[in-house]
Amino acid sequence: HMTAAAVLALTGGATFTPATAIGFEQPPPILIDGSSKAMPAIGFGTCCRRDVKGPPIIEAAEAYLANGGRLIDTAQLYGNHGDLAVAIKESGVPRSDLWVTSKILVCGSRDCAQGSEQVYKAVEKSVSELSLDYVDLMLLHGGEAWGVDKNGDTENWRGLIEAKKAGKVMNIGVSNHNRQEIERLIAATGVKPAVNQIEFHPWVPQETMQLVKWCQSQGIAVIAYGSLGGAGNKAEGAVIEDVARKRGVSKAQIMLRWALNQGVAVIPGSNNEKHIRENLDLAKVVVDEADARTLVEGKRPSDFRQWHSCKSGCAA
Repeated sequence: HMTAAAVLALTGGATFTPATAIGFEQPPPILIDGSSKAMPAIGFGTCCRRDVKGPPIIEAAEAYLANGGRLIDTAQLYGNHGDLAVAIKESGVPRSDLWVTSKILVCGSRDCAQGSEQVYKAVEKSVSELSLDYVDLMLLHGGEAWGVDKNGDTENWRGLIEAKKAGKVMNIGVSNHNRQEIERLIAATGVKPAVNQIEFHPWVPQETMQLVKWCQSQGIAVIAYGSLGGAGNKAEGAVIEDVARKRGVSKAQIMLRWALNQGVAVIPGSNNEKHIRENLDLAKVVVDEADARTLVEGKRPSDFRQWHSCKSGCAA
């Protein structure tokens, strides 16, 4: 181990924080069209499980950052911007090393933003709740599947375009949008989403597989949610177990590696430090084509979450 003085000499006297010193080797980041900063491939999801607010999420986010993770994924819907602000501040990770993604709560949800002006204000509010000057990526949380009509979606998108122009957000994208919806946004505004975040795992419908390939062919990066089957499943299933046993790694590691192999970023969430560390330790995990076939052709575990809304994730 180097002395602190040696580290200081190497870093040109920059302050030495433990957060930048430890952690697992990370897979290559995902390149984002129009961004000089690449997006970390393994994020930290803060949705859809018990304890996504207060001390448990602060501690979990701090553990993720301390173990070398650099992307926090949140949303207005999750109600934890203030808690994450605490974790980010306490972690000591320099802002330039960190990637923060959030999502605008669109109508028809409660307390939702409707139209460009409200979306712009929602961005400002989120940035201030997170105690940041800007977020790296802001998404529209949904489109038609969320009860937003075509015109509404375009107006919401215009609000994000304005927020980006104002420097409140560096990159803008969508979540739960299909090809048709994305093409409509581009046609109406000339601005392409940088990212589409959708449910993605080996048992999504064929249309979703096609949507991922289409997005990537258009230079739209894809982030997967639901990689581990949702809180009710946690990557359980005989077929996952077979591959994990063969590879000598955890079931979650198999599922996450499967997505990374396809150039898709992942945002697993956990409040358990052992799992947080495991989820970050994917650089050496191997899932080959035969393993991938075993998963995709295998039986979908019964309680592995799968949305059946083609509006939210199909290519058609």
